[in-house]
Amino acid sequence: MNEIRSAPAATETNENKLRQLETELRASQRQIVNLLELINKQQEQLNEHSSSIVRLDRILMEILTGRTWRTLRAAGEIVKRFVPSRSASGSTKLADVRSYLVCDEPKSGDRRPRSGNITVRGWCLAERRIDLVHIEVEGLPRIETSASIARPDVRKLHPDLDRTGRSGFQVEFDSHRLPNGTYTITVRAFSAGTALRETETSVLIDHERGFSSDYDRWIKEFERPEEALIELKLPSLQIRPLISVLMPVYNTEPDELKAAIESVLNQTYGNWELCIADDCSSRAQVREILREFARRDERIKLDLRSEQGGISAACNSASALAGGDYITFLDHDDAFAPHALAYVCEAVNARPESDLIYSDEDKIDPLGTRFEPFLKPDWSPDLLLSENYICHLLVLRRDLASAIGSFNSDCDGSQDYDLILRAISKAKQIHHIPHVLYHWRAGVASTASTIENKQYALDAARLALERHCVRSGTAAGVQHGLVQGRWRVRYPIPPDAGVSIIIPSGGKADVLRTNLTALFAKTSYADYEVVVVDNSKGNSIERLLSDFQPAPRALRYIDWRNQPFNYSVINNAAARQCESPFLLFLNDDTSVITSEWLEALVELIARPEVGAVGAKLLYPDGRIQHAGVVMGLYDNCGHAFKGLDAEVSHYFDFSDVIRNVSAVTGACLMTKSDVFIQVGGFDEDQFAVAFNDIDLCLKIGALGYRVLYTPHAQLYHHEAFSKTSKDLVPHPQEVASMRAKWEGVIASDPYYNPNLTRNDENFSLRTRA
Repeated sequence: MNEIRSAPAATETNENKLRQLETELRASQRQIVNLLELINKQQEQLNEHSSSIVRLDRILMEILTGRTWRTLRAAGEIVKRFVPSRSASGSTKLADVRSYLVCDEPKSGDRRPRSGNITVRGWCLAERRIDLVHIEVEGLPRIETSASIARPDVRKLHPDLDRTGRSGFQVEFDSHRLPNGTYTITVRAFSAGTALRETETSVLIDHERGFSSDYDRWIKEFERPEEALIELKLPSLQIRPLISVLMPVYNTEPDELKAAIESVLNQTYGNWELCIADDCSSRAQVREILREFARRDERIKLDLRSEQGGISAACNSASALAGGDYITFLDHDDAFAPHALAYVCEAVNARPESDLIYSDEDKIDPLGTRFEPFLKPDWSPDLLLSENYICHLLVLRRDLASAIGSFNSDCDGSQDYDLILRAISKAKQIHHIPHVLYHWRAGVASTASTIENKQYALDAARLALERHCVRSGTAAGVQHGLVQGRWRVRYPIPPDAGVSIIIPSGGKADVLRTNLTALFAKTSYADYEVVVVDNSKGNSIERLLSDFQPAPRALRYIDWRNQPFNYSVINNAAARQCESPFLLFLNDDTSVITSEWLEALVELIARPEVGAVGAKLLYPDGRIQHAGVVMGLYDNCGHAFKGLDAEVSHYFDFSDVIRNVSAVTGACLMTKSDVFIQVGGFDEDQFAVAFNDIDLCLKIGALGYRVLYTPHAQLYHHEAFSKTSKDLVPHPQEVASMRAKWEGVIASDPYYNPNLTRNDENFSLRTRA
């Protein structure tokens, strides 16, 4: 009897111990989370030091390869002592036939260690059909393949030769059979048994330190530790919403369908429901698989439609099953990352006001290898009108999804793009999760393989964009962009849209002559004036302008001779003497390429929400000099895609589409006159020589205006012509002022993913210091 009476007390004691253990466990989890976050902060500090070293090295290289320094070669070839050889690793022509052969991976000169399955990827073209590609690696059997992979970027570059759009090749070899060391890879292209061209690259095999690809390395260095962190955070999250996953299904490959469903079942966050609508699949096995999974887990809901209606109709049927607080989407052959919904839950807790949430994504091949990660910027409304960069993973708050209505069947193929465009018009808060949460399967007929496989998707995307323009009331039109699958939204230019083009000159008359000659000859826009500010110490500029009289457009001269050089003072003084609604600050060492360059700038700056617009600038040899400014590069800022080939698309075509940026270069920068006055113009005190343009853009952005980059205004920029070697090195005080004033955006540019490198301008993956 006494034992029975003591049972409640024992139970209470055990419960108290259990609560105490749970409290201690939560405290331990918090400590581990704090330690992991501290480690991440320390790693960030190491990366910042690495960025500083790279920045200094970059400045040194710009000086040593600059125009002024190159003139010293005759005095003893000084450059050769300092500048390492940078000869291009071109391919060798073996037959008298016009041909091309490029090895994209591994890149020549890449000394990063590799191991495991190594990918060799590239493209080849010739006047004669290339029917065979040989890849030879020292110590391994020769690999034979064909050039049959879609390469829309190559087709754009060589439309006369690339008639099929399939010039790419890709193979893998197992490096485990090779001892550590550097190995030459020889690639040859053949036509009818004749070798047309060959190229060589090399790879460093190191089985202790190496990775099979840059992305494989990034996954191990960054993604895996972050996954461990979210697992620890998950139990402490207070808001635990029910997330409805909508999956339309139609005749899916059985293994791919199973993998898709398993990716939901394997989520570390468990408060979900999977709402599947089968669009009357003719494969009996599809419904058998669905029924079996529904029996296994009661969170899976099915609607087995009796008639086929298309993907939008199936999505609507799946939506009708959903009762969650948030809705997300999974294609029937794709997969969620294991922690996808956990990161969504974390985002909901951190930003409960968010209506629309999206994440980064990548692709997955039939063997399960992940590749081509799309590490996205934060909310970028103009980029979205150029390309559907949001895509996957997309999460909508339930009431937002209800407000925008169902999927539109006439947008099948781009029904998600149409849904997003309707959602952004009603969403109050949009949040980006900078983690890869979605794996897009690149099958034979998938749009993840190539957009050319689904022309109907392009037609549907254009329809969705046109409807968005009508809803927005902008009277804008939609055109195909510079790259297939990308778009250009054209905005009407209002009347009285005059432009004052302000060109400071330091006295190099030949440089200014080139500028003015191209400007007057090629500019199709009529409503502009040119204002030249003479900051020289002689009469050459004044005499030059007399040669252009009468000028095709108003040409004014402002005498600022024999004054100390202060870029901000010069341009502010000129702006005060202009009455046009729009100001264009233009370097004298630029030269117009495209005739409608001014229209491309004006139609964007005339929009009420836009405060600054910049152009695409090229070096004379066709390489990119500027395609927007990225904050945080080299521990300060840098030009996007600088030094890369302008004829080749880069990083999801970002160099070839209108997009949101934090800043653009003052070499060609258009702004509104009233906005320029509102922000106080260029900062004459802190930024007399450097960073004045960046500072101006950041001030404009801080007031809520958009800063845009457009590739549809193109000019050459002879960058070194108007600068001495001294000019290429910013004054330490200006560097310090920039960091002090704009520390936040330097640390985190909203239009540049934090998982991309800060030590290069090519949008490659970040690496550990």
